[in-house]
Amino acid sequence: MIYKDLIQLDMEAADTDDFFDKMAAKLEELGFVKSSFVDAIKTREKNFPTALAVEPYPVAIPHADPEHILKPFIAPVRLKEPVKWCEMAANDVKHDVKFVFMLGFKHSDEHVELLQILVANFQDESLMKRLMDAKTEEEYMEAILSMKGL
Repeated sequence: MIYKDLIQLDMEAADTDDFFDKMAAKLEELGFVKSSFVDAIKTREKNFPTALAVEPYPVAIPHADPEHILKPFIAPVRLKEPVKWCEMAANDVKHDVKFVFMLGFKHSDEHVELLQILVANFQDESLMKRLMDAKTEEEYMEAILSMKGL
């Protein structure tokens, strides 16, 4: 589910909409999502924001409903500069998010266990330092594949 083609290091995004536009275009071009994905993920994010206030760095885990997904994926992104992102279950709280793990699932129940695994790993300071310091997509991929439970 993790494809090197989907890793984005130091991606530039002005805001969440810009991020979704860029990632949705890439995901659609590579055959992971339908054209309906970009609107679906923006709508879902407005209604159910996905930033997690985990230490050492807040992380966002946006995802859209399964009917917009063609092929399951995890798209790990490190933004060049943090983007203001609304906190999960608290629309009025925003975090400076530098790490985004965009998820795509074919079945709505598939993501619950993965989310728990990801959240536990996002609190591992040594892992997050590896993600922050990675110089290449290969180093980033190695760090992600080292996550416990993945």
